[in-house]
Amino acid sequence: MIMSQAPETGAATGGGEVLPSYTSHPDHGSYLMPAGFPVDGFISGLSYEASKNDLFVATYPKNGTTWTQHIVYLILNDGKPISAEQRLDQEFPHLEEVGREFVEKRAAVSAGFRLIKTHLPYDMTPQNSKAKYIFVIRNAKDTVVSFFHHTRGFVKHYNFADGTFDTYFRLFVEGRVDFGSYFDCVRSWLDHKDDDNILCVTYESLRSNPREGVLKIAEFLDAKVYPERLLANNEEILNKVLEHSSLKSMQQDPRRWCSERPKEHTPFIRKGNMGGWDELLTPIQIEILDSKMREICTEEEMQMLGDKY
Repeated sequence: MIMSQAPETGAATGGGEVLPSYTSHPDHGSYLMPAGFPVDGFISGLSYEASKNDLFVATYPKNGTTWTQHIVYLILNDGKPISAEQRLDQEFPHLEEVGREFVEKRAAVSAGFRLIKTHLPYDMTPQNSKAKYIFVIRNAKDTVVSFFHHTRGFVKHYNFADGTFDTYFRLFVEGRVDFGSYFDCVRSWLDHKDDDNILCVTYESLRSNPREGVLKIAEFLDAKVYPERLLANNEEILNKVLEHSSLKSMQQDPRRWCSERPKEHTPFIRKGNMGGWDELLTPIQIEILDSKMREICTEEEMQMLGDKY
């Protein structure tokens, strides 16, 4: 493994273009990770052996990861949210950031599940046929805009505070950003969308109808336990889950979700909306992303994903 300084670098290129800083792992297809992440965490995380009690929330970055993690946590804990004194990444650690040993010894065991987050594609994610995997997909247009703001905001990880959207868009389309190609990641999980131990959810459907989405996740966790529990007593626990997983609630006490970032940059929990990509994307860029989605998905899959794709 090496630190990548070209072409992915936080310094300006000869042409004056600023590029993000990443760590490259040549033994794994030059897979890129944020430069601020521990180098050993990635290799260690890949060696993790999934167990039957593991519950993974798997997403490409900025596809509703933190939101889905908190929904799961709320369901398993009767609607009690992560407190201001807690950190979600301690309860629900990021496998390829913290590594195997941390997950084995310190990941929270909640209602019998070991809670794990990952941004890895399916074929790099530790598999166990008895484990459960929730994969959340968000449309590429909102993803690239959100990921750009994320990359500029975490200066210590990327050194990209002065980077431009056009530069980032090009890298995103080429798959030369951390956690690799959005399109390859989505395709890898869609290939397994019908597996019994995998639940594929779109960010858009969860945002449009959170009640239905929460109940769908609850049924996947255990159809004999959680739907009934959430709906008991006039849906008392379900209402708590919906309240504490709302955008307004999650914007409070943001240190629960992430490390501190400069005040001049957008917050970690930003807008969380759908279809806001036109703030940065040009019509040509929109067509590029739409075309790539049509290349990797069948017509049936595009209908399943919805009109935002």
